[in-house]
Amino acid sequence: MKSEDTVLSLDEIRELLTNGVIAASDDLMGMGECLNLLEHAEQACDLSESSRRKILKLKEIINRLILDESRDPESDWGTVQNLLNGLFSSTSDEDSPMDFDLDDLGNLDRCREEMILEGDAPSSETAETYDPELLKDFIEEAKEHLASIEINMLSLEANPEDEEAINAVFRPFHSIKGVAGFLNLGEIHHLSHEVENLLDAARAGTIVVTENMIDIVLNAVDILKVLLQELEKSSVQGTGIGSLSQLVEPFLEKVRSLQSPDVQEQKPATKKLGTILVEKGLVDEKVIQEAVKASKSKGTKLGEELVCMGAVDPRDVSEALGEQRKINENTASVRIDTQKLDNLVDMVGELVIAQSMVLQNPDLQNIKDQKLQKDIAQLGRITAELQRISLSMRMVPIKSTFQKMIRLVRDVSKKAGKNVVLEMKGEETEIDRNMVEEIYEPLVHMIRNSIDHGIESPEERTEADKPAQGTVFLTAEQKGGNILINIQDDGRGLDVKRIHARAVERGIIGANEPLEEREVYDLIFHPGFSTKDQVTEVSGRGVGMDVVKKSVERLRGKIEISSSKGNGTRFNLKLPLTMAIIDGMIVRVGEERFVVPTIALKESLRPAREAYLTVQGKGELIKVREQLMPLIRLHEIFEVEPRYRNPWEGLLLVVNEDNRSYCLQADEIIGRQEVVIKSLGTTLRHLGGISGGAILGDGKVALIVDVKGIVSLYEDKLR
Repeated sequence: MKSEDTVLSLDEIRELLTNGVIAASDDLMGMGECLNLLEHAEQACDLSESSRRKILKLKEIINRLILDESRDPESDWGTVQNLLNGLFSSTSDEDSPMDFDLDDLGNLDRCREEMILEGDAPSSETAETYDPELLKDFIEEAKEHLASIEINMLSLEANPEDEEAINAVFRPFHSIKGVAGFLNLGEIHHLSHEVENLLDAARAGTIVVTENMIDIVLNAVDILKVLLQELEKSSVQGTGIGSLSQLVEPFLEKVRSLQSPDVQEQKPATKKLGTILVEKGLVDEKVIQEAVKASKSKGTKLGEELVCMGAVDPRDVSEALGEQRKINENTASVRIDTQKLDNLVDMVGELVIAQSMVLQNPDLQNIKDQKLQKDIAQLGRITAELQRISLSMRMVPIKSTFQKMIRLVRDVSKKAGKNVVLEMKGEETEIDRNMVEEIYEPLVHMIRNSIDHGIESPEERTEADKPAQGTVFLTAEQKGGNILINIQDDGRGLDVKRIHARAVERGIIGANEPLEEREVYDLIFHPGFSTKDQVTEVSGRGVGMDVVKKSVERLRGKIEISSSKGNGTRFNLKLPLTMAIIDGMIVRVGEERFVVPTIALKESLRPAREAYLTVQGKGELIKVREQLMPLIRLHEIFEVEPRYRNPWEGLLLVVNEDNRSYCLQADEIIGRQEVVIKSLGTTLRHLGGISGGAILGDGKVALIVDVKGIVSLYEDKLR
């Protein structure tokens, strides 16, 4: 580069700046050189007002990066690159996409919104064109940021003085604002910017974190979700992005009303810098304490003060700051298309099947070579480990789903006028990622019911000698090949008499029909059933519990209810660990083999001849320990010729469905095995009594029995 005394022309400055004078966000020398060039450019008399403003913005951001005061270095680095590329363009102020990073962003946005309200909104032909891939990445990341904001805001509500919680909410808003500004997404940028200012004021201590502020930030999250949905919809349809200013602008007024007029920018914390320097043995703890006091009194940075004191070299401070930035970057992750992941799991399943088929080949089994046996054993271990790893890739902690319930409890209890807290346990339990979204709605319905139906009002609880604050317990654990999820409240419990009376009133059961307590509980799963006399905002429409049961059964799971009057209700969900494999009992019926899921199995037995009975109107029954169970002959359901027609000659599998026990008759049990589930395709998808297929070790297909479907076919036949 030329010396500082050399007078550079504007063309030379432009060429130097646009040819990558800064190598990266941590290139301090390049940034210093860039600042010098910007100083030269600023002295040019033929610069447009737009270029001068961009230079000021560039200098501000670069100084922030050099002093390590940037809250989001990567976002600022992207802004620097784009500002440099468009620095000397002839674009006017009004047309410049980078104006979203300048101080008059609010005025530009308001002008745009006024145009839209007056009917002068740009058509889809003139609307901004966005890179689909860039938009997709932004939407995905923004959704993740919003999820983390909700979680941290609720933590902040529990402890309003937690500075780390405020920072944890501030950072995602800052990231969304930065990328939205770069993509010229005005409403998203504007909204996140205003909320960021509000949180910055809270960090600086100029405003206090109150319940009202928390409500506003959570509302901002909801509005941003709507804006992201519209953005996603427009990118898929290829249409212009419509304005939602009528939704955004009134809300922004609420945000501004909370802000103090003298909000000052909070200086970023450098608490860990001293710790890093002490750990590296570069400076003593006492020196750090002295430097901290001096930096506070002078208003300087800790690193700057240490250098002035001669305690450390500038290079040491720079390296420590670099380490500080990388503290949270140790865990690397890669985004991958879920279809590719599913294909990998399928192919590993095929590998396991192929290995089993090879090992069962008679020609191979006749070879007695010892080395071959060792190699086969090693291959088996590798294949088993590969299957374990590939299946674990589908597993994600249930924590994200559980934490969404925190806000649900907060919002629903507020609407219901109750004081309820959620206690969670086992959030780290892993579940198949395909089940995460499926289980969300059932949990929502059950928790809403626990709050609205189960937990009493504070006055009622006080009268009953209970704490005024009710509690909902949400737990998860892995047990064998299943995930157990429990939702329990400490409310009034289920009213058996009221449920029974309402079921009789609705014509669901007869007035004199005898029911066990558990069977009465199951009545709440009937479509449209509700004990509420009045429909409220929270519940009472009779929609919910039937959806819960269907969702759980669709996941091949079971749901049970237990309750104690005055002590609350408990919902027990039992779900398979993964949707990719199933633990089943392989049985033979004639020449065919079937897989019965063990989740539905209670026991297997060979009955005595006298245990077989027939009752008019109820068909064939088997007496098992004084309990009569309907007999379902699998060979009749599947229309195959059995080896044994008499139940006492064959084998019975006792299964449970809707809290009733049934006996499935088969010829014999071959063994228990985990099998990879295969879809039967669209043609056979609705085949009664069958939920899928599995390829066994000999290469032949065994059908997977759908117990609920079998029972339905049997009940239909009885009618």
